[in-house]
Amino acid sequence: MVKDRGETELVEGRVLRAASGRFLVGDGEQVIPCHLRGRIKKERQRRVRNVVPGDLVLVRLTGALPRPESEGVIEEVLPRSSQLSRTSPGGRREQVLMANPERIFVVMATREPAFNARLLDRFLVAIENQNLEAVICLNKCDLASPAERVSMISPYRAAGYPALMLSALTGEGVPRLADAMAGRLSLFLGPSGSGKSSLLQRIQPGLEIATRAVSGASGKGRHTTSVTELHPLDRGGYVADSPGVREFGLWGLDERDLAGCFPEFRPHLGTCRFPDCTHSHEPDCGLRRAAEERAFDPRRYESYLRILESLREGDLAL
Repeated sequence: MVKDRGETELVEGRVLRAASGRFLVGDGEQVIPCHLRGRIKKERQRRVRNVVPGDLVLVRLTGALPRPESEGVIEEVLPRSSQLSRTSPGGRREQVLMANPERIFVVMATREPAFNARLLDRFLVAIENQNLEAVICLNKCDLASPAERVSMISPYRAAGYPALMLSALTGEGVPRLADAMAGRLSLFLGPSGSGKSSLLQRIQPGLEIATRAVSGASGKGRHTTSVTELHPLDRGGYVADSPGVREFGLWGLDERDLAGCFPEFRPHLGTCRFPDCTHSHEPDCGLRRAAEERAFDPRRYESYLRILESLREGDLAL
């Protein structure tokens, strides 16, 4: 959409890529290389990445016509409907990974690298805390037996999360994943080596996303994607392939709100003797009683206790 403010035209577009102070903005007709207006740049110096992929912005075109040769200046960042944030690595500042996501696909491998329930739980807590929708993608299912796959995913299906069994190698589950992404603004989130880029190339061959094998020495994934970038999908919508992470600091989460970030805990909250119960040691705790009675998977309660301890210690992440 184009708006006129009496000078050159302002174009509304979406930030597709942000790196080293340069931005690519798509307006539905072209991709415009942009830089920030000085006012926004000063705000950016006080925050971590205040203009990120997914943001809707107003751009003033500065290049020569015809428009395919245009460049632009980002004049304004429009209000966000949502965002996914974490604590910046090694710091205490907010890092916004993506603006306005509609669905977060959390990609975890069964092996190579090993399935990491602790990291998955952190991802899900952050997504719940920021009122976003999560879909769990268990990739590399060709490397695990049916029983192993069920053991990994059953706590999350019981909690109500949609979960897809996938293999980028064989194509298992890929059509269902493509259906879930169509027409939406999506983010792929997961550790290095989990196969995010490989899955995206299965869904839409030709996407310029690099892939790399897992390190044989460490068994851990190696970073391939270096910045979050939005890619248009043939079936409509966009998807962002985020850089792989090995730790995830929880931004803006109060320990009193943590239990509510576990969907299966919610029916049992408010049944404790003490209204300020932390569900860790207090007597007559309804959540602890439910855990003992196996009203939900005990592994999730153990994960809650670990995250609660990390929040009390300043959330040192994983």
